[in-house]
Amino acid sequence: MNKQVKGLLAACGALAVLGGGLAALKLTEKPAEESSVDDHMDPHAGILWELDSSDVISRVDITMPDGRSYAVNRKIEKEEQNNNGSDETTQTEITNYYLEGLEDLPMDTVSIRTLATRSYSASANSVVEEHPTAEDLKKFGLDKATVVKFTADNADPVEFYIGARTPKGEYYLRCKDNETVYAVSGPTVEPFLRDANYYLGKTVTKEQDSEDTVKVKSVRVDRKDLEYSIYLTYDSYYAENDKNGVASLYVMQEPIPCLLNVDRSSGITHGFYGLNAAEVICPHPTEAQLSEYGFDDPFMTATMETDNGKTSVFRLGKTYEPADSTEETPKTYYYGWLDSVNCVYGFAPDDISFDNVTAEDITAKTVVDNYVWDIGSLVYTAGDLKLDFKGMGESKDDYVLKLNGQEADPERFRLLYTYLLNTAAEELVLEEVTPEGEPLVTVDLEQQDGKHNARIAFYDAGSRKAYISVNGRVLYRCRMSYVTTLIENLKIYEDTSKNFTMTW
Repeated sequence: MNKQVKGLLAACGALAVLGGGLAALKLTEKPAEESSVDDHMDPHAGILWELDSSDVISRVDITMPDGRSYAVNRKIEKEEQNNNGSDETTQTEITNYYLEGLEDLPMDTVSIRTLATRSYSASANSVVEEHPTAEDLKKFGLDKATVVKFTADNADPVEFYIGARTPKGEYYLRCKDNETVYAVSGPTVEPFLRDANYYLGKTVTKEQDSEDTVKVKSVRVDRKDLEYSIYLTYDSYYAENDKNGVASLYVMQEPIPCLLNVDRSSGITHGFYGLNAAEVICPHPTEAQLSEYGFDDPFMTATMETDNGKTSVFRLGKTYEPADSTEETPKTYYYGWLDSVNCVYGFAPDDISFDNVTAEDITAKTVVDNYVWDIGSLVYTAGDLKLDFKGMGESKDDYVLKLNGQEADPERFRLLYTYLLNTAAEELVLEEVTPEGEPLVTVDLEQQDGKHNARIAFYDAGSRKAYISVNGRVLYRCRMSYVTTLIENLKIYEDTSKNFTMTW
């Protein structure tokens, strides 16, 4: 008897495939009267194969009934581990298994490992047929079986054939060089019935590590259903001048230059990180397959540039209905392809932000965001009324303020500026607009350091709306009531007995 199969013995232990580790059950460990045999197990069934713990499986070959095949190979790798939470680390060797020929793609190494490390011993639940005919094999689905072969160190290969399901929900199985057909439990063989795509990982890219210093410089989104591009860029000003740590470090350049809402825009600025697919569709696609999935004329193309000189492109192609889509719970996925990962995936719309984002969705709707004590000059003009503020300092405690050349109260200045900060840019103006007439109000703002200056002007837009122009370009619309309230606040500035109105 070779080391591969130690025989079909009565009174064997229960199935050890998915519950066992590397240490296989020894047939001689217990006398027959002590064996923990299932009373319902066929007394003629028993252990189908058993390898010693030293016979490490180095390779698993699987051939599907339709002829497709794949293999997983063992690879011994080193892994760093912390020593009891200290800064010291040690290297330990771990055994992983990788899909042959697909090593360049993300894969689920934990699931792949179970193909080998939990397969050292297997038992049959019952004997179905000892001398099956060709008709029997066809009936049991063994004429077009899934073929599995283990290659192990210091041991003969183990090869077996998996057929159809039994009426009890088990599977028919036959070992090579053994005619007998057995019934085995589902967990014994179900891992081998899955195709290679199942073991490829759906985590296309990892989340950006907190210690990763690579910065996203820009992201551009082009989509068939948008008449414009969305172009976002990193702005170092906000990294250097964010007083409260909540500002977005990115601004929109297209379709209009404006500020971004940090929460709503992060899915675009950093959407290439933590990219998770719902399905693996096609590893290593050909040009013809890429065309079939719609990538020769993609629905969406997102391009990310990082400060390490790399450019990444993510595309969404055609849509499709996944296998679990029903009339009651319909689903529609996108074919997606990241150029740095040579695999086509299926993406659920909820798992990506690029497929339906608009400029309106991610802008901050904020006109100015300068820190009040950074302002060096702030001039409000409304008709004949002009408030010309000049200031210098770093905080309220040392800020020296003058209004039209006379010393002024920094706190009242701050309250008026708070109203300006609350300017509601309610609508984006994406088309080019040349406003008619003179501005109702202009605001000229300069920082003490000469950076991040702005000229804001409000114009009548009709229908009780006002245009908001920033640095000479109309970018927003707001309610006219905001402008009329701003003018009233300017009129009462020097009357300290009156409070500013903060709503409109």
